[in-house]
Amino acid sequence: MADPTLLICVGATKAGTSWMYRYLHDHEQCYVRSVKECHYFSTFNPKKLMRQLKILNHLVVQYEARLIEAEAADDIIRILNLSRRIDDTKALIMALSAERNDDSAYLEYLQAGRTDETVLLDVTPAYALLEPVEIARISALPIRVKLQYLMRDPLERLWSHVRMVAKRSMKEGQDFVAICQDILKRVLYDQEEAHIVTRGDYKSNIARFASVFDGSQLQIGFSENLRDGPKFDSMCAFWGVKATSARQIKPAHVGLAAPFPEGLRRDTLEFLKAQYDFVADNFAELPENWRKNRELLA
Repeated sequence: MADPTLLICVGATKAGTSWMYRYLHDHEQCYVRSVKECHYFSTFNPKKLMRQLKILNHLVVQYEARLIEAEAADDIIRILNLSRRIDDTKALIMALSAERNDDSAYLEYLQAGRTDETVLLDVTPAYALLEPVEIARISALPIRVKLQYLMRDPLERLWSHVRMVAKRSMKEGQDFVAICQDILKRVLYDQEEAHIVTRGDYKSNIARFASVFDGSQLQIGFSENLRDGPKFDSMCAFWGVKATSARQIKPAHVGLAAPFPEGLRRDTLEFLKAQYDFVADNFAELPENWRKNRELLA
C-alpha cells in the first residue's frame, strides 16, 4: 500500500472549509475520519487542550443519546453513522491525550482503517492562527504534507463570521439582524471581537505559512472557485484527487445577506481594504464578487 499524502486545510474561518471537508469526505481517493476538525496542532497549550477535550467529550455524550433514539427507531443508517462518529471522536480524544514527544498518535489516528486511499485529511480552520513553531512542526511530519488555505470575499466572510457569533450569543426574542450589526460595529469602531478579525487576516496568516512552505506544498485558493470548472479541477489536482462533480455539495456558509445601511457597508469595506489590496497585489485574477466590492472603495 502506497504512502498517503496528508492534506491539511488551514483556514480561513467561514471560507468554505466545511464544503471542502464534505466534498473530500465522499471522495474515493480520500480517507477521512468523521470528525472534521482535529485541532491537534492548536492544542499544545494545556488550557487549549483541556478545552478541546471537553468539547469532544460533550459531543460523545450527545452522539450516544442520539444513538439510543436511533436504536429505538431501528434506523440502521443513523445507527451506523452515529456509531462511527462515537468511535472516531473517542479515538481523537485518545490521540490528543497521548504523549506528544512525536506526532505518531496523530498520524495513526488519521489513517486507522485506511485501505488504498491516497489522501488523508485534516480540516481545522483554527490552524490559520498557528505560531511559527507549530507550523514548523507540521513541516517536520514524517509524511508528505500539502496545505490548503481558503479565502472568501472579505466582506462576505466577515459578515458570515458575525452571523455565527450572533447565533451563539443571542437570546430568545432578540432581533437577529440588530445583534449582527451590533457585533459588526464593535469590530469596526471599538476594536472588539478581535478573533473575528484575526481569522480573516489573509495577509498575516498566509505570510506565516508561506515562510515555511513553498508553492508545491501550499495552495492559496478562493472559496468562490469551489465549483465545477477548470479552476476547481486545478485545486483538486493539487489535493491529489480527481475532480468529480461538486454541484451536490451545499455551501455551509450561505445565509442572510448583509443588510447594511450604506454608511456601515462603506465603513466595513474601508476596514477590510488592506485585505482586498493584499490579495489583489498577489493574485492575478479576483473572483467577480471581490472585484465588485473592491470597486466600491475606489
